[in-house]
Amino acid sequence: MTGYTGPYDAGDDQHNPDGYACVISNGEQSLFITSYDVAGSRRAIEQYIEFGKTRNPTALPKELGKGLMSDFDIRLYPYRTVEAWFRCGSNNSLITITIKQNRARNQDRDLIQLMQIAQRRFAEMFKCTPGGPPQG
Repeated sequence: MTGYTGPYDAGDDQHNPDGYACVISNGEQSLFITSYDVAGSRRAIEQYIEFGKTRNPTALPKELGKGLMSDFDIRLYPYRTVEAWFRCGSNNSLITITIKQNRARNQDRDLIQLMQIAQRRFAEMFKCTPGGPPQG
């Protein structure tokens, strides 16, 4: 997805009951960054949406929750990110996925597919049912 083919380091395979982040990187930059929050706040997603509005925003499919996809730079490297605030059982949860940009791919499609997988795995880990955007 990122176009990078060299060696990389991956984070550990542990999860936290409240929130966790994992980074896959090479010697100088991150290639893939994920995080989750079991009980994400409305304020967090609203700040993200406001930040992304001026950075090549693309709407997130409603079935994945409230959020959007947008561009930003980390240490001068270009990234594409998606953040989704969604219901899972009785919680309003938050997942973010960020990948180094690769103009040769349709990264919005990649991010939507990755978010679908992430929400499905999240539901399995925390034994809840994903249900689109939070109410209200």
